[in-house]
Amino acid sequence: MIVRRATLEDLHPLAVLFDEYRQFYGASSNSNLSYQFLKQRFQNEESVIFIHVKDDVLTGFILLYMGFSSVACSTYYILDDVYVTPTYRRQGSAKQLIDTAILFARHANAQHISLQTAKNNYQSHQLYEQMGFIKDDEFQTYHCFL
Repeated sequence: MIVRRATLEDLHPLAVLFDEYRQFYGASSNSNLSYQFLKQRFQNEESVIFIHVKDDVLTGFILLYMGFSSVACSTYYILDDVYVTPTYRRQGSAKQLIDTAILFARHANAQHISLQTAKNNYQSHQLYEQMGFIKDDEFQTYHCFL
């Protein structure tokens, strides 16, 4: 099992897995939309994507976006998506992906990595806390849907 940074050559199998991820969260399957979305991220250099590969099969991914802290005058990363296909879960794949993201962010001199997850996603909460993530009880999240 290896984790490596995704490239444009990985786009087709990554888009299939990304579409599976979107369906997991209730979106309708749309492989073309998934492909185009990821293609734009690559072309515009708007994200960093690491993939987990086992026996030449793409089994998972993690997607990071850069953020900026005005107060700290620093960068940080938003861990927006982490997904492992069901067949390969509970084998350490998500941990490997998150470890890689942390190493990448440290190397980039980022201040921190932030993420949001569903309140009832208890397995993920446990994993994140084991890996050093701290639950934020100070700030509330608000959204303005447009």
